[in-house]
Amino acid sequence: MRRIGYACRSLANAPLLSLVVILSLGLGIGVNTAIFSLLHQVVLSALPIPHPGQLVLLTAPGEFKKGSTSDDDSGDMDYIFNWRTLRELEKHTEAATVAGFRTFESNLAFSSQTVSGSMMLVSGGYFGVMGVQPLMGRLVGPEDDVPGGGNPVVVLDYRYWREKLGGEMDVLNQTVKVNGQPFTVIGIAPPSFTGSTVGSEPGVFLPMSFKPRLTEGWDGTNKLADYWVYLIARLKPGVTRQQAEAALNLPYHAIVEEMAKGIQGHTEQSPRFRQQKLSLKDGSRGNSEFRDHYSSALQILILATGLVLLIAMANAANLLLARSAERRKELAIRAAMGAGRGELMGQFLTEALLLAGAGGAAGLAIAGATLKLLLASWGGEARDSFASTGLDWQVLLFSLGLSLITGLLFGLYPAWDAARTSLATMLSDESAKASSSRGAVRLRKVLVCAQVTISIILLVPTGLFLKSLVNLMHVDLGIRTANVVGFRITPEWNGYKPVQSKAVFGQAEAELAAIPGVRSVAASSVPLIGDSNWGSSFSMEGMKPDAQRPNSKFDEVGAGFFGKAGIPLIAGREIRETDTAAAPKVVVVNETFVKQFFGGRNPIGQRIGFGKAGDLDTEIVGVVKDSHYSSVREQPPPVFYRPWRQDDRLGSICFYVRSELPAKQIVPQIRGVMRSIDRDVPLEEVRTLEEQVHYNIQSDELIMRLAAAFAALATVLAMLGLYGVMAHGVARRTREIGIRMALGAAPARIRTMVMREMIWILSVGLGVGIPTALVSTRLIESQLFGVHGRDLTVVAGASLLLAFTAAAAGYWPARRASRVSPLVALHYE
Repeated sequence: MRRIGYACRSLANAPLLSLVVILSLGLGIGVNTAIFSLLHQVVLSALPIPHPGQLVLLTAPGEFKKGSTSDDDSGDMDYIFNWRTLRELEKHTEAATVAGFRTFESNLAFSSQTVSGSMMLVSGGYFGVMGVQPLMGRLVGPEDDVPGGGNPVVVLDYRYWREKLGGEMDVLNQTVKVNGQPFTVIGIAPPSFTGSTVGSEPGVFLPMSFKPRLTEGWDGTNKLADYWVYLIARLKPGVTRQQAEAALNLPYHAIVEEMAKGIQGHTEQSPRFRQQKLSLKDGSRGNSEFRDHYSSALQILILATGLVLLIAMANAANLLLARSAERRKELAIRAAMGAGRGELMGQFLTEALLLAGAGGAAGLAIAGATLKLLLASWGGEARDSFASTGLDWQVLLFSLGLSLITGLLFGLYPAWDAARTSLATMLSDESAKASSSRGAVRLRKVLVCAQVTISIILLVPTGLFLKSLVNLMHVDLGIRTANVVGFRITPEWNGYKPVQSKAVFGQAEAELAAIPGVRSVAASSVPLIGDSNWGSSFSMEGMKPDAQRPNSKFDEVGAGFFGKAGIPLIAGREIRETDTAAAPKVVVVNETFVKQFFGGRNPIGQRIGFGKAGDLDTEIVGVVKDSHYSSVREQPPPVFYRPWRQDDRLGSICFYVRSELPAKQIVPQIRGVMRSIDRDVPLEEVRTLEEQVHYNIQSDELIMRLAAAFAALATVLAMLGLYGVMAHGVARRTREIGIRMALGAAPARIRTMVMREMIWILSVGLGVGIPTALVSTRLIESQLFGVHGRDLTVVAGASLLLAFTAAAAGYWPARRASRVSPLVALHYE
């Protein structure tokens, strides 16, 4: 305690130094803790359920899943199965218990209030596999999920219950309408459980057997070539993943044989299809493409924040080395009074650990604020289902460990340097406050060189991210995005039949166009630049009956869609209002479709079909230029456009209202029109088309902003370190500078002498940092768009920026040196 008390008094005698060290370490520890907290929540943490290590995810090769496929954020084609596979595998419980689930967007109505949300369809064994217990009531069980029957019951998500229903305690046995279908509330899920897909939180959980009633026009249970169910399983105690995989492959092979016989097509008849196997993957962290998408970015950011912390530690070590030089007389006196080297070294380490502890405390405050800013930048309600602004015990333990390691690392050498100098050397040093050991001086320069190196390693990727984002923002999407407000409506979720939905769509299209100031209203079944993909196989003229049918993306659009969206027509005609269900079937295709499937030949008048092979009942009537389909990053795929009026099953559509009025004025009028048509059909995803494009590249913007912030922080810390070394060097050489000036050296020559040292440090730092930065860019190349990882213009720009800031940091000590008075310098101590 005596040593700690002395250390506190010693640090209090140097308040500015202590504050600078604490703030530097606080920034380094804080941003590291914040990013680690996100990494822990999104990537590392297991599902909050009992024994998550027993969970496995079922996969099978996606290349064999032809026909109708539908996936979401729970996984790609490898992870989806047909209904039959679920029902067969859940019967075999010897090695593992299998359950199925799938999340869909939906309308949820309670007490005459309808809101947009999502529902998770779960098999009867899902909650048993998850091992969760209800907060109230009970959960969906096997008796509720009976193929062709079951009980119309619903379990409410905790957050939906609290925020939408006010946390009413008497909600049990009341009725909630999901897509217009009544279900009885039987329970509330626990607060910590939001499903098994990270980044997705359903509002309600329903028995899977009710899917045909909940997704009008899409049964999903009557075809083998209909893949949409995700499967998850819990291993029996003592059973390994390999044993369970072997056990489940036995019934799965029987299903594969049945599919091979029952589905016509070249791929299904191949031997490879019959030889496919189930694979089981670790399911402790649940499903999530969302997690996989962001994990690499978060890992890059945690590496960046680690580099920032290294710079902060180097700054702290530099300041402590400078302070140890100033305290040599104090150390000499303590040594003369009997203090040994171990005691002196322990004293310095104690001070370093106190500074690190204070820096860690400051870091926790900074981490909390940084985490809130990160989540605010992330945006969207989905983040609430996987990330919170709180710091759990694991993150706090990480911060504590980081503080202790930091204190030891930056305090070890200054403590050793202070303790190793002999008593005679200390007492004979008449300028103890202005000098330090040569080893310490060299180390300080090496530390600043390392800071410059780390800064350029961070600045180069930041420049690449910035250039990548600029490229994304200037991509020609092939559509006009200005002055457009978009939204989606889904009447089928309110129980509308397809004929009724189409009537609503037609009425909405006409009434929206009548709003004063509206120039056009375009309709599209697939949201523009909305990360949504609809695909279909089709037949062409001249195809052999047993040939594998090609597959293309598609959209269903309204009359005049291409002119309204700004997509140029190359040949043929537009979709017209007369293209109704009673008219001949037509499609318009894009350039890529023509190149890929017609070899560039004129397709106008050619016929394609979507039913049985040979049923070519649809004529190609137009060709339009390519436009981006679902993503800014992805090149336009082959797309065919059908009139939405010719779809007998359409239950949802997007409208894009182009207006001369600003969005804040036109949106209330749009809502008013839609309320007059049906107030119980909510508007979903109401935003401008420019906002939608921005939302599509949001992750790129987030990474760029964070990388820029960390690079700026690293550069500022590095320049503070450079300034400190230069200023300390000038103070140490004050007598030498005075003698030089007394002998006639001009101020400009003195400035050049000091700046030469800065140039040497900068050159060494850049010489090591630039090659290292070029190698490190391999880690981020997959995140870049339209820019190579070794872009020399970015490297040159980053180097010039660092050189400019280094010159600014070195100028003031050089200027101070050139103004030293020889008379004052000769009396300097």
